[in-house]
Amino acid sequence: MLGMAGFVVLAVSEHEGELEQAIETTADLVGCPTCAAVAELHDRRPVWVRDLPSAGRPVTVVWIKRVWRCPHLLCPTRTWTESSESIAARASLTRRARAEICRRVGEDGASVAAVAREFGIGWGTAMAAVREHGEPRVDDPARLADIDAVGVDETAFQAAAANRSTSFVTGVMDLTRGRGPARLLDVVEGRSASALLSWVNTQDPAWRAGITTAALDPYRGYARALRAALPDAVRVLDAFHVVRLGFAAVDDVRRRIQREQTGHRGRTGDPLYGIRRLLRRRHDHHCDRSWARLLAGLDAGDTADEQLARTWIAAQDLRLIYHAGDRDHASQTLYRWLAYCADADIPELTRLARTIDSWRTEFLAYFDTGGVSNGPTEAVNLLIKKIKRVGHGFRNFDNYRVRLLLHCGVDWDTIRATPIRGRLPRSAA
Repeated sequence: MLGMAGFVVLAVSEHEGELEQAIETTADLVGCPTCAAVAELHDRRPVWVRDLPSAGRPVTVVWIKRVWRCPHLLCPTRTWTESSESIAARASLTRRARAEICRRVGEDGASVAAVAREFGIGWGTAMAAVREHGEPRVDDPARLADIDAVGVDETAFQAAAANRSTSFVTGVMDLTRGRGPARLLDVVEGRSASALLSWVNTQDPAWRAGITTAALDPYRGYARALRAALPDAVRVLDAFHVVRLGFAAVDDVRRRIQREQTGHRGRTGDPLYGIRRLLRRRHDHHCDRSWARLLAGLDAGDTADEQLARTWIAAQDLRLIYHAGDRDHASQTLYRWLAYCADADIPELTRLARTIDSWRTEFLAYFDTGGVSNGPTEAVNLLIKKIKRVGHGFRNFDNYRVRLLLHCGVDWDTIRATPIRGRLPRSAA
């Protein structure tokens, strides 16, 4: 019932709602560590250590430590206190309690402060347990094995304040198919080509040679780093960010027309401001009512040469390129789309076309890789933001990195409870 090898329970009592378990070691015959003579009992000293909760109540283990004495007067070792791997010297937590704190903070994403309160310890003691048991998992080389596709994206580390600007970190994700959800491989300080390049160059050459695909956002810094560090990997531009660029151009045109016609930003009652959300909706997601509202708003607020309507059509066509069956069809459709943007002579649309054309190779690589995207990376980013909210922000990057990797990048293999209902009890089976 205690579950600690080498110990036996002497007594169990309850004190102010907490359980106290008096334990001692089962060793009866102990030898002197210097001369190997049979030791004699010299003293007993109780040590109070916090253990795992039991039946919803906190548990304190009272280890009645035995102090041994060597009977030989000439032996330099006079007395010593027994030790155990389950309870470290001068520890306030058992080893399994420290491991559970790490699991709660890592796998469950709990706050370090909340877990520290639950165990009756300080924040520093709980975080030390997280680092002790978490860093070996995070730094395990096997965690980066058998990976052939990665994704790169940035997230905010610290928000802007009076004495600093917003700082970012670069996250590297595992997008290998057939291995379950995406995992966070590592986070690097900074959002630049040098930050990503330095991390990739520290990896084993065999690992770099095994990366065949890399998904990224339309950011030239990451593209340069991947081109230099992973020259054989196919770089794929993320489809979500491409479509977002298209609808961002629609918003830019709408705002420009709004200012030119009214002299102010969009307000309630302005025709284009009233359809701003409808303009960002897929054409096949419109109902009869929304179509009527969209067309009425365009008729009332668009320019004479229908710049907003033509930009909206271009954004929808850009999204539909991803419905092409193969690369050749997509390449032809993209060429026609670029020609349409050039003929439209709309500044925002021309800028969008230049951007997409500069990423043409990465854009079309989507069809060579079976549709690899940074979508799973965005899912991991949501988990990263959850950890930031739970921690109420971070100042120490090392603690931030360990917390993120333990929650998003480690397989815990926790033993899950089997369902009680829907099966026969083990005794009956």
